[in-house]
Amino acid sequence: MVIGVGLIILGPFMVFLLPNFVANSLHFRAGSWFVFTQKGVYGLYAAAFALLIAACFVLYAMSLVRKSWYIGGGLVVLSAFFFYLGSLHYIMLTDNGFEYRPLLSFSANEYKWGDVEDAVFRSVPSKDGDSTLTFTFDDGTPLEMKVDRLVFKFMQPIENRLSYEGVEVEKILIPPKD
Repeated sequence: MVIGVGLIILGPFMVFLLPNFVANSLHFRAGSWFVFTQKGVYGLYAAAFALLIAACFVLYAMSLVRKSWYIGGGLVVLSAFFFYLGSLHYIMLTDNGFEYRPLLSFSANEYKWGDVEDAVFRSVPSKDGDSTLTFTFDDGTPLEMKVDRLVFKFMQPIENRLSYEGVEVEKILIPPKD
């Protein structure tokens, strides 16, 4: 019960801190700028924490009988699976280009900076939604990144690198909705 209550209290903080920490710990290597995670990963981590909390409360509610151990163990295994799926997804900017693995995919995609055909930055007022940075590669594959404070810090280096490759970042300013 105490562990369950502790997870309820710490879970929301861990959901926001753990995905980026895990992605950078697992996927960062020499020549990487940063490893980013997207919204879907936070949902997977939240589901994993909810399953861990449920496992603790099943054990408490069923008074630790044998059946509760099986149910709790199953919930913990399912939680570990959600953590594993969340740790697979990342977008990494490197000196050479991009490496990313879409959500719920087991294969990583890799593109060089020279493979970028088009880059579009859509700036939206924060009260109206999320700004995005979309890269389109030579083979037509798009990569869309939500521009938060962390991604925004890398906008100038991204623009400089794309400028070096001869690609201009198109900037679209969306006016505020009234």
